[in-house]
Amino acid sequence: MSVSLDAVKELLQNNFKDSKIILQDVVGDGAHFELKITSDSFINKSSIERHKMVYDVLGSIVGNEMHALSIIAKTFAEIAGTEQTSQQAVQEKNLHNDMLKKIDELVHSADVVLFMKGTKEDPMCGFSYQVASTLLSLGLDFVDVNVLRDQEVRENIKLYTNWPTIPQLFIKGEFIGGCDITMEMYHKGELQSLLSGLNIAFNKE
Repeated sequence: MSVSLDAVKELLQNNFKDSKIILQDVVGDGAHFELKITSDSFINKSSIERHKMVYDVLGSIVGNEMHALSIIAKTFAEIAGTEQTSQQAVQEKNLHNDMLKKIDELVHSADVVLFMKGTKEDPMCGFSYQVASTLLSLGLDFVDVNVLRDQEVRENIKLYTNWPTIPQLFIKGEFIGGCDITMEMYHKGELQSLLSGLNIAFNKE
């Protein structure tokens, strides 16, 4: 004898007032079911206690007409918390993507971009000073991004490049490196060769 899903729902709703019930035949064989029931009757009840409350209401239906029943019993507050957590995760992901998009726009805002502590006129750390002063000595027209003014930029530029320190130098949208790499390239003439190859004007004297 097949079970009437509507009759089971009505039975549950009569016993769990103001409940939300979803009952599905998960296999389509009229024997294996999944019940999702939300009710404040479950407040301060353990998972085992909640299941027992449902089984007590259904009685002999489970095991006879329903050969197998999977139960998910939650309170409305728990459901709201789950939805809020899910929404927060989506919002955080969107915020993260928006920030990386902002970083990408900054990286491509000029031929030469330096993420640094302070500005080219007023560097706030020795490493940033070394790179900025080297670029200035080459007469380069470059954009300086002061990460001290924006903590999100400071943290996300490190994720963008997978590089842990500041400063970070970009040329034509490509990450060159931090202070050590930039200074080594400069002293070997590799930085100047790169600039020439990309047709970026600089002081060659």
